[in-house]
Amino acid sequence: MMLRDLYMKTRNFRTLFMLLFWIAAPVVLRAGTPAATVVTTIPVETTLNRSVTPSAAKTWVKMIDSAEKTLDFGEFYLTGDGKMPLKKVVDAVLRAKKRGVRVRILTDRKMRKNSAALIARFRKAGIAVEIFDWGKLTGGVLHAKYFVADGKSAYVGSQNFDWRSLKHIHETGVKLTDSAVVKGILEIFNGDWAFSAGNVNAYREMRKLKPLKFSPAIRLLASPGKFNPPGVKAALPELVHLIDGAKRHITIQLLNYSTYRHHKKKRFLDIDNALRAAATRGVDIKMMVSDWNKREPAIEDLKSLAAVPGITVKFVTIPPSKEGFIPYARVIHSKVMRVDDDVCWVGTSNWGYDYFYASRNLELVIRNRAIADKLDKLFADLWNSSYGMGVNPKAVYKPPRIY
Repeated sequence: MMLRDLYMKTRNFRTLFMLLFWIAAPVVLRAGTPAATVVTTIPVETTLNRSVTPSAAKTWVKMIDSAEKTLDFGEFYLTGDGKMPLKKVVDAVLRAKKRGVRVRILTDRKMRKNSAALIARFRKAGIAVEIFDWGKLTGGVLHAKYFVADGKSAYVGSQNFDWRSLKHIHETGVKLTDSAVVKGILEIFNGDWAFSAGNVNAYREMRKLKPLKFSPAIRLLASPGKFNPPGVKAALPELVHLIDGAKRHITIQLLNYSTYRHHKKKRFLDIDNALRAAATRGVDIKMMVSDWNKREPAIEDLKSLAAVPGITVKFVTIPPSKEGFIPYARVIHSKVMRVDDDVCWVGTSNWGYDYFYASRNLELVIRNRAIADKLDKLFADLWNSSYGMGVNPKAVYKPPRIY
């Protein structure tokens, strides 16, 4: 009788365990498999660790070379034709076109001059290029940087389609195979493409799509929220929500941080207030920004934050290359936040008003300990390097040369 009772208990426990496993499986499997892979550019000629993650240049070429049917690019601008390592990426795009892949490239109107050479080259090869223009809609730009291969994999990150972003700038992105996220990115691309091609009803039609459902392990966000497909939430409220939910620590890496609004007296304080509130309740906050912020108006915001107990802010200066001065390079450009144990934010927005309310940007929220560990290692490597220096609220800073 005792053996029979033990068997029944064991069998019931096993049944319960298997039931719970299958209920949780979609989240566990998404979190445990490479549905998201951190990919970086570590500036050459620095002492920073290059072995933590794959390189963006190699990852891009592999993804493009693997495409069989479609490649769709949403890029702020295109520049550096003939310069390594972007040359290998451009060659891969042209190879894809030759083998019959349908290639579409969407790029911003305000940066058209910078993109002229590559636009001409791609169009000559028969590649469709549309010009994104939200001038009369929001006044913003296509600031996102992403592409989708075969509707099955995608890349989202801080890297522009720029040779410098693949060699001379600190950048962070994510290669994705999560089906819901990839579908969401493609729906955004298709809506923006249709609007750019002259369909004034593109976003009204987008809102009729079936709502996307994301796993808790990985979600897509985008800005501005009113131009997102159903199920893709606006980025800013989610960013503030994550900061508000922090219990122990937050680390942040950005190109720019500012509460300033162009020609407006009212400041953009949503994120600033959330960070101050987090510090007040005991959350340890570490923020790194580029030394490009050593000028008005950003410098005053950063000095003010640095004066808050519990918040440490550092400027990061990447030393010049042996090639000599390179305009708009040798800088940190990643847009990453880590919260507590496993919350990861990787995207294309700097933290300022226009990035969330006027310009097209994409963000990812990932809950994964392995991804978090990699982002933590990247942050610690830069934070503890000789390139970072704490912001002194009382100091006077000289802005660096940018161009």
